[in-house]
Formats: sequence, structure tokens, C-alpha cells
Amino acid sequence: MTSRHTVNEHHMTLTERMKVLSEGTKYDSCNQSAVCHAFGPDGRCIQLYKTLLTNSCSGECSYCPNRCGRNSVKASLTPEEITKITWSFYRKNAIEGLFLSSGVIGDAENTAEKQLEVARLLRNQGFTGYIHMRVMPGTPLYLLEEIADYANKFGVNAETTSSVNYSEICPNFDYKSDVLQRLKWTRDLINKKRKEVGYGGRIVGANDTQFVVGALSEPDREIVQTVDKFMDKYELRRPYFMSFDPVPSTPLENNPSSPRWREIRLYQTSYLLKDYGLKAFDFDMVYDDNGFLIDSDPKMLLAQSHPERFPVNVNSASLNELLLVPGIGPVGANRIVRSRPISSEKELMRMGVVISRARPFIEINGKRQTNLASFMGAS
Repeated sequence: MTSRHTVNEHHMTLTERMKVLSEGTKYDSCNQSAVCHAFGPDGRCIQLYKTLLTNSCSGECSYCPNRCGRNSVKASLTPEEITKITWSFYRKNAIEGLFLSSGVIGDAENTAEKQLEVARLLRNQGFTGYIHMRVMPGTPLYLLEEIADYANKFGVNAETTSSVNYSEICPNFDYKSDVLQRLKWTRDLINKKRKEVGYGGRIVGANDTQFVVGALSEPDREIVQTVDKFMDKYELRRPYFMSFDPVPSTPLENNPSSPRWREIRLYQTSYLLKDYGLKAFDFDMVYDDNGFLIDSDPKMLLAQSHPERFPVNVNSASLNELLLVPGIGPVGANRIVRSRPISSEKELMRMGVVISRARPFIEINGKRQTNLASFMGAS
């Protein structure tokens, strides 16, 4: 098997290897294309060249297409090749940076050294773009410290919610020591870099991680509770969710796919935790009997399950009360507070409020505006 894979790789063009390695990032935060969209540390949506160093891996993660021993086409890129490709995309304004992950090359230490080599090459050549590294479970602290000198963001994937679950799908690693300890170190290093004077002007991203949704049977309630805990304990800002799809020739090949809507609902719930001040227990009323979210907007479900909170008067409600209104986000809520008094829905629309969603839950000057004339009326 090894020799056949080597022959395959040696007969592949650079473009073919790039395609294989971009597709190999299936379980790393973005879609399967060489240039993907992601959120930078300043909150903007940016385009990144996303690749693995190699899709050969010594790990045996049961859901992963790159797991050790799986019969598939293998490919790799050298640090010099990744550096050259990144520069090529960057100079054409096709990307703003690099997202770099990898299969485990022997062990986490060796893998991190190879990733670090890419970052060093880029920075030493004057690259000022964004670098996001997905490090391996078990990466030593001294290498994380070096990575922090070059990368804007770095983190390790949690994949699931507990040691028991993790040992089932990632038997080569230990959840507490290889994952949770790295989340803690990452948090501390990010905070240290933010405080340092003269950090090259680079924006330092917050802690992030990823969950594979549906590979195991853990309910959404458990995932949301874990995300909430990580936000408190590790200052997690952006959890990523990737829907499980069964891969042939893996232990989970006969398991059903996780519906994409479940991934979307978990993202919406995570935004409510991150940007709206909600906690995991606030969602207890919106799960089904088995602890799973349903395919409906969780913020709307929360509002509908608490009729005693509404309607809120947009001219007297607190910021937190406004944030609970469907159709009003953090930007809109802050604009309302700064611009009061508000006298019409038209004013709210100009502030970014989605009136069709907010209307049942608000009142303006003691009146609930429900007809077409008031919807379009002037102030």
C-alpha cells in the first residue's frame, strides 16, 4: 500500500496534489476548495488558501478520510511549495492569508515543526497576510510558543464533548491532556501576545476549535453545554461545526450522514452564546425530548417560548432585552440605544432591524405596529 501511494504522488502534478490536499481538509472548518472563506480575528470574512501539508496520517480517527491505513491517494506539499503557492495567490489578491493543517506526520511534534517551517518562510520573506494554523493534539508547549510568534490564530480541534466520546473516535490521543490542555495553552499564549508591545502590528485571533457533528450520538444539548463551558474556561470565541458524512473504508462508513441544517442551527446557537450573552441553560426549552435542536431558528424558538418577555418597548428596553428580539442583532440593538427615541418601524429598518421578524415582539410608543401603513410610515 505504501509504495503504491508513493508512486501515485510522484506521478501527480502540483495542481493535482493541491486539489487532493484541499479536499483532504474536509474536517477543518472550511469547505473543500483551495480558496475558502473564513472569519479573521477582526470579524471580517476573508479568503484563505487552505491546505494540508500531507493527507498521510498516523492517526486512526474513525470518521476521517485521511486515517492511517485507509486505501486512498496520498499527497503532500513541501513547506517551500506551500510558501510559493501562498505568495502566488496573495499577489493576485485571490487570498488574504493561509489556513494550514496536516495529517499527523509521525507525531504531533514533528508535524508542528513542519507547519512552523511554513510560517517562518512566509514571515521571513515579508509576508504580512493572515496565518491560521490548525495544530495537532499533543503539540508541545515550546512549539505552540514559537507558532504564536508567527501565526495570527492557531488552535486544536476538540471534535466532540468528552473523554469517553473522544477515545471512541480518536483513539490515538487523550482528550484531557492532548486537547483540553492545548486549548488552555492557546488561550494563555493569545492573551500574552495581545499584551506584548511591538507584536509586528498583527491582529491576534481568539481561541477556536471544531466539533464533528453527528459522528457519535451526543445530543445538541451536550454540544451547546460544551461550547458554553469552553467560552468561559478557554475564552473560546468561534466554535466551528462540521457535519459528519460517512467515508468508505472507515469504521463509521455505515453511519448516517448528519443533516446540514443541524450544523447551521448549532452555529446560530453559538452566536447567541457568543454575541448575545445567553448561557447553555437558556436553550433548555428549545430541544426535543432527546436533547436535539429542531430545524427552526433557535432565537425565534426562545422568543416564542417566553411570551411573558414581550412585547418590548424599543424606547425603554435595555440592550439585553433588545437582543432577545428576533430580527435585532448586536449592531441594530446598539444603534437603537444610541438613536432613541424611535417613532416608526421605518427608522428601525434603517438601523438594520428585520422588521418582519421583530414586529410581533416590539412596540413603539406603546403601540404594536402591525399594518402596512405603519410598517412604511414616516416618523
